[in-house]
Amino acid sequence: MSLLKYGLRAVAVVVALVAAVLAPATAQAAPSAASTIQMSAENVVQVTSANYAQVMEVSKAKLVVLDFGATWCPPCRQLKPVIERLAAQYNGRFLLGEVDVDVSRDLSSRYRIQYLPTLVPVRNAAELPGSRMIGFRGEASLRAWIDTQLAKG
Repeated sequence: MSLLKYGLRAVAVVVALVAAVLAPATAQAAPSAASTIQMSAENVVQVTSANYAQVMEVSKAKLVVLDFGATWCPPCRQLKPVIERLAAQYNGRFLLGEVDVDVSRDLSSRYRIQYLPTLVPVRNAAELPGSRMIGFRGEASLRAWIDTQLAKG
């Protein structure tokens, strides 16, 4: 692996550590689990080890779609703007949790992620069985998959 990649990973780890240290201080002031999650866009949250438990609490009230991807992954970069737009269009019917596999290796291991991008639907803190979507096959396919997951309750 090149020195540049090691350097970038080191920077990502430092940023994640700083975020983990600062996030609890912010979270203590908030009254509910849903409000302690820092949204990056409408109905989109960056999921890390530090806020994973809070995201799972949200899954008890509504569908959470965990999007496992990486910045260096071309299909992930194609998927990201489409699924973020759909998260906004669905008006809070689901929460999109973006997981960077290079930053949150523990979550990638927990869900046994082998391919990128992988979408994992979670309800009541548990993955919906047999419901993963691997790869990006376009907006129509993605919209149909989301509708199917929402229909499961």
